[in-house]
Amino acid sequence: MTERAQARLPPAGLSLWKTSYKYDLGNSWTGQRLVALVGGAMAGHLDFFVHPDGGAVSVFLLSVSPGHRKHGFASVLMDALYASYPTAWIDHGTRLEPDGILWWDRYNEPAPERNVHNRPPQEWASYFDARHIFADKAENAARNRTTGARGHRDAEYRYGERTEGEAQEYTRYFREAAAPYADPRAQPLYGGLLTYLPPGLHRFVHDTTLDVSARANALLSHVGHDNLPRAATIEDYTGFWNTTADAALADAAHAEVFQEHRPAQPSTHVVFHALPLDSDDVPTYTASTHHVHYTDASDIPLHLTGLSWRAPARPWDLHSGAFPSPVPASLPPLGWLDATPAYRARYDEPGELRPEATALASQPDSVHASQMGKIRDLTGRLIREVADRSAAQVSPLPVGSPAPQHARQPVPTSGRPPGPRVR
Repeated sequence: MTERAQARLPPAGLSLWKTSYKYDLGNSWTGQRLVALVGGAMAGHLDFFVHPDGGAVSVFLLSVSPGHRKHGFASVLMDALYASYPTAWIDHGTRLEPDGILWWDRYNEPAPERNVHNRPPQEWASYFDARHIFADKAENAARNRTTGARGHRDAEYRYGERTEGEAQEYTRYFREAAAPYADPRAQPLYGGLLTYLPPGLHRFVHDTTLDVSARANALLSHVGHDNLPRAATIEDYTGFWNTTADAALADAAHAEVFQEHRPAQPSTHVVFHALPLDSDDVPTYTASTHHVHYTDASDIPLHLTGLSWRAPARPWDLHSGAFPSPVPASLPPLGWLDATPAYRARYDEPGELRPEATALASQPDSVHASQMGKIRDLTGRLIREVADRSAAQVSPLPVGSPAPQHARQPVPTSGRPPGPRVR
């Protein structure tokens, strides 16, 4: 093996992870992301969209982190895409950057016969608008000439030729796919959260010998009934409400992988289980086939039926706690000025429950309130007992380690969440 070939081999410890990519295209194609991980840290990712019937895939973005380039990660990710959809048409779109153009020139495509740029439109025009495909082909040809790359021109259909008439003829065969969209009024939804709990609480909620309802209530009380996850922008990693709990867990894992600096203390991935919304009072939202993104600036009342959570080091060990009756909670407003009067009556500007609301909630004027009070008392006692038993066994954090983060982080009103958004 040549030195150049050895240098392009991915390093040891490479793993690939396929997860959702919550970018809104305005159609029913589902966003997906392939992530390359080295030692659990993100090295690169490939973002793409899948037709509802799985018969076509459109590449959106391929990116490798600066510290992991020249090791073959881009080729590994693209190979994995072909392997994941072994019969689908593949649209690679355009290659805008010189590095991407030169990479494609070197890339040995595993199934060029499934690349729509290589085949006549009558074979794939029901999946893709022929005008868009031919426009991308023309742009790629121009950029290939600029960089001196061949760009697999021998494989491409009518490479560098004028195809406007052919594109216009076959665009009439294209139809947007119909698929059901997620509806918060018709189905339960699940929101994922990445959080770092104080050490005593972390040990408590992950201790399977203790009452699971008490642990679920302790976790919800720490996060805050008013502080359920919501995405301020479509580029956030968590805060979307999914049609499955597994997708919400994946959101939390996604947020952890894409952090720039990972805290030393262990994390917890949390999923909130919410009932369908009241049909008479539905906030504004956008929806895909598998998730909802609430865009309403004000707070959004929800009712929770339970929580699920796991430690990433033991992803198979999922804890699930159901509440005896639905628990009122809410997504916080994007800003204090957007809060409804009902929210302001219960919470102050930092999002803390007001004393009068706390006293009212603690009054046993219903069976549920009485049960919640008993659970809170039990939770406090058990947490103290766990802390007493394990205090002598826990080593202190090294000097200079990050302090544990509190789950109640302020919701950003603009911009991106912490961590790099590699493009």
